[in-house]
Amino acid sequence: MEQCFSETESMLGLSSIVDVYDRDDLYDFLDNTRIVEFSRLGGAAGFASPENVSRSTGISVRRILRPGVTAAEIGVALGRRLEQESGILLREFPVIMLCHSNTDPMACELLAEELSERHGISAGKLLAFNFGCSGFLKLLHEAVLHLSGDEGVSRIALLNIETPETWHDSSDRLFCGIVAAGATAMVLERGKGIPVSTVRSEDFPVPDHLRPNPDPLFRRDTTDGFCFRGQPIHRTVMRMNAEPVFLNGIELMLAGLRTAASSIEVLPGQRVIVVPHQPSGKLLKALVAAARVEYPEFEYLNNLKTYGNTISSSVPTILSRLSQVLEANGLQPPREGDHIILLAAGICMEEISDHMSAGHACLQWVTASDREAQVEESVLVHGSIPGV
Repeated sequence: MEQCFSETESMLGLSSIVDVYDRDDLYDFLDNTRIVEFSRLGGAAGFASPENVSRSTGISVRRILRPGVTAAEIGVALGRRLEQESGILLREFPVIMLCHSNTDPMACELLAEELSERHGISAGKLLAFNFGCSGFLKLLHEAVLHLSGDEGVSRIALLNIETPETWHDSSDRLFCGIVAAGATAMVLERGKGIPVSTVRSEDFPVPDHLRPNPDPLFRRDTTDGFCFRGQPIHRTVMRMNAEPVFLNGIELMLAGLRTAASSIEVLPGQRVIVVPHQPSGKLLKALVAAARVEYPEFEYLNNLKTYGNTISSSVPTILSRLSQVLEANGLQPPREGDHIILLAAGICMEEISDHMSAGHACLQWVTASDREAQVEESVLVHGSIPGV
């Protein structure tokens, strides 16, 4: 899908960026010893050791929902935190957009219905999307288009609630060590927040010559497997053709980085901080190594160690705690005027077998006090991603 939008009269910015990762009552934690056990269920060879899991995934611990906790309860806690931070009740937002990924395309609709009931949200105000790993960039793009097309709407709440342990097989080595639950929320609004200067998302066909084998990139498989507590279960899970997914994912994010970099003007003293989707340690390391050849002065963030791949929540998780992630990467806190490039690529939920989704966005850091100031103009640029 290729979508365009034009300049608007007032700046669009991101504000009230929150998560609920500190809520230990919502999550249990899986260390690498447990992942080794999962990977060997059903007689599979699995990972050799916890150290092998760490080297392969870059992750030391990941979250799953505690027993009895549902995605809706995560959504309620997330909504309450957004209300506290923004000072606005969730039901008072004119539009709310939710990304909740699943092999069942109706899972996001069902979650939206339950959250609407529990938050008292009027029918039709909460829009649900099953977007996958690029979900935050796709959600942001949808919100920008909505605000650009409706001057009567001044703000939109964006929710990303991911529970991948409910639609994966814990004995599948390709997924069991990387996926983790995540939940983030923020507000896109006119005249406030961290200015958004560029946003774009698109679904890309992956032709045969860019696929080393003829198998689908992803496929749904209804089968006997294991849940993320090690118990046998029959469910529909996602399977991945790793090599073409990794190769094309890297190329799509590199293409997005080039387009994003060409759209910003970096003045002396300003940094460029790159926030990529957090797929796995191997893929992220390969992406950063390739990106540094072209943009050695950019700073690249890794948030895998204690968060894992939280699907569409990966990128906004970093935004919600940017100073902390920079410090963990041995970098200085964000400064006024620093450019932030968001990147993502991954499964295309609508055409899983032969397409991938990708997106990018450009932000420019402002201090907390300046986020409340009105800004007279915004340049909302729609570029083209070359390459795949």
